[in-house]
Amino acid sequence: MRRMLVALIFCLLFAGCSRASEDAGSMAAYEGYYKAIQDNDRFQERSLYYSLSGELVTLSDRTHRYYVFLDDAQIAMYDVVLLAVENHTAYEDADHMMPSIGVFESTEYSLIPYQSRADAGFVKGLVLSGECDSDEVELDLLVEWRDKNKENAHREYLELTLTKDGFLYTEEEVEDAEEQLDE
Repeated sequence: MRRMLVALIFCLLFAGCSRASEDAGSMAAYEGYYKAIQDNDRFQERSLYYSLSGELVTLSDRTHRYYVFLDDAQIAMYDVVLLAVENHTAYEDADHMMPSIGVFESTEYSLIPYQSRADAGFVKGLVLSGECDSDEVELDLLVEWRDKNKENAHREYLELTLTKDGFLYTEEEVEDAEEQLDE
């Protein structure tokens, strides 16, 4: 009986240490992604590999909730990681966790064009959600994914301004989009 009790205690301690180690690893990954955004000096406003859209809604307490939708994958994207930093906030100055996908979850998310099977981690799209105090939020996004063999990682950094009307784009971007529609 005493051996069983010692074995049970050992198992509980080991499980607790294992979970603490996973949490520390996830926090280290979060900080690494966050600082990668912070240290980056070249941002895009759109991607050739997927679509981004956004929505900003006002809540009853006069704060705002925003949603960023990543979908319409044009290539196979495995083990997707997505992190948004609000208003260029430095890691040291952040007073809350920034919204992320693929950093803390045990499930890996993949996007394959024209396919979805959510129970296996193959999703049609991903949604980030966060709260802010103003009716406009500047978002610095990191989107990372791996290729089919999970050997090569690809990263994109995007900088977008989200308002109640969606993402704001420069006049040049609007003209380019209109030209593409006319073709």
